[in-house]
Amino acid sequence: MSAAKLVPGYETIVLAAAHEIDGVPWIVTPTGLVDYENPTAAALNIYHGITKPSQAYAGAGGNISCAVLDDLNLGLTGSDTSSNKTVCSKGNSESLTQYNFDAELNVLRDEDPDADGLYNLVRDLTRDADAPYFIIHRVRGGKDSSEEFAVGDEIDLYYVWTDHPVPAFPDSDDQTLGLNFVPKSIVNIAHVITA
Repeated sequence: MSAAKLVPGYETIVLAAAHEIDGVPWIVTPTGLVDYENPTAAALNIYHGITKPSQAYAGAGGNISCAVLDDLNLGLTGSDTSSNKTVCSKGNSESLTQYNFDAELNVLRDEDPDADGLYNLVRDLTRDADAPYFIIHRVRGGKDSSEEFAVGDEIDLYYVWTDHPVPAFPDSDDQTLGLNFVPKSIVNIAHVITA
């Protein structure tokens, strides 16, 4: 189930730095680690307000919404299950073994590689492979990408690692970077922010 736009122009995509402890990822903030299963609006808004490389904490994430082209492929796909049964299993039960999702974004590039702008922020965040992030996606609620996260917002979180970006240089069109993130099978779908 890929995300579809409900209201054009009302979508937010934020990258937030992640760190694993004993195989469990956490959202990294300047004040400590935050549980991805119950992130606070305050923690998410640290990254929401970052839109250029010169801002504090820009090396760890930012609000990339207005750099992402609307051909994104971000959402759940068919998850893996196991049909193994024990002698106590009833009927044809299956258990979930792994969440699968797509995380592919195309972003615009800046004609000035030294400009202090959004396109270069995205480039810097995704420049190298194996950088861990949570992609925070708000598509429901009709909020503009410039509006901060708030209690009651419904968001999806996808744990990914970066891969090498793929530049595109089409004739007579914008230059882009193709970001094909490596999904890590950890999601928090339709989470409602409570604090």
